[in-house]
Amino acid sequence: MGSFLRQSIGWEAAMRNIQKLSPPDVLAENKASWDAAVQADPANCNKNRYRHPDIKARLLEETACKCAYCESKIGHNCPGDIEHKAPKSKRLDLLFDWQNMTIACTECNRRKLVYYEPACMFLDPNADDVESMILHVGPFVFSASVNPRAEITVRLLKLDSMEGRRELIARKLERLEDIKNLIERITTETSAPLKEVLLDSLKEHCATSSEFSGMVKTFVDHTLPEGWANETTQSNEE
Repeated sequence: MGSFLRQSIGWEAAMRNIQKLSPPDVLAENKASWDAAVQADPANCNKNRYRHPDIKARLLEETACKCAYCESKIGHNCPGDIEHKAPKSKRLDLLFDWQNMTIACTECNRRKLVYYEPACMFLDPNADDVESMILHVGPFVFSASVNPRAEITVRLLKLDSMEGRRELIARKLERLEDIKNLIERITTETSAPLKEVLLDSLKEHCATSSEFSGMVKTFVDHTLPEGWANETTQSNEE
């Protein structure tokens, strides 16, 4: 592959776009009756039916067991919460709306709280092209342009500084260090079969199912030559 390393200032992408899966059967079959119960008696009806384990399991499948906002793996250091994009305290009519649900880590869920501004909503990884709207600089995340929705999302979640998210930033820095070491191994490895294995490992770290993959893919794409993912040991030896 020759000399891999090169420097870059403009780092793009951060959150990952998430394809919305179909709702689980328990929601598809009961949503109408659950909505009707809420409408008929909002004070006394069971508002927690959205916590059904099948609903959470489908959302975890959809997000690859990651927080939709910070890409932390759910279950490592904190449980994941079913997140209502439009808060249930503001939009009770969307309590059981599948498009209004995702998974967030406890910390992102807490920081978002009940933010709701219809004219300037939080970024939605299911509906927005979030990968073009925010960017990475090392472990930090910023708005990619003058975009109020992106800036509000980043600032309220504290993704742009150490303040309040020290554990998250520390974990992301550790991941970056691991990736730097892996790249160094690839650039110096003389065994073609081992280099191929190392490349496959790097590709796995960049896959959407991996923790912090937006940050990792951005760093790798701006560190290695264009087309690195298509490299093979055969082409390296030519």
